[in-house]
Amino acid sequence: MIIANKVYSSIQKAVSDGDTLSLECNGDRLSVRLQWIDAPETQKPGSSSEDSQIIKHWEWAQKAKSELVRIIDKQKLLLIPTSKDYYDRWLCDLYIGKVSLTTNVQIQLCKAGMATSYLPFNRHSYNSRELSLLKGIITETALANRKKIGIWSEPDFILPHEFKKLTF
Repeated sequence: MIIANKVYSSIQKAVSDGDTLSLECNGDRLSVRLQWIDAPETQKPGSSSEDSQIIKHWEWAQKAKSELVRIIDKQKLLLIPTSKDYYDRWLCDLYIGKVSLTTNVQIQLCKAGMATSYLPFNRHSYNSRELSLLKGIITETALANRKKIGIWSEPDFILPHEFKKLTF
């Protein structure tokens, strides 16, 4: 049984995209969504488009997925689950080796320009670790944007939260 806000060791099982993966934790397989970030959306089976912006978004989604694999592959992972989302995935913070800002996977993805910050609206209570993490995610997202790293290097890139609203 998984308890929110407890630190667990976990093993990578599969990466779905740049912010969603499967981990093994205490013998259970968990569907995990990295909280407070949003990576480009992967192309869904059966979907197609000739729109260059949509195609570019899908290309960046594959790069974000590859970056997540690169960061966590064969690493000792520490997971802090917080709650479940609409899709029954655990919203989690993920770390390599130890719990610190320098080892946080979400911060590393934002720093590489492979994800944007995705703020928890209607939530107003955070512990000190969460506040530090949120600040790190926002800071690294802004720096990547300013330096035109990753998705930020693309003019007119469709941000993940905007892409989800599109129908095609």
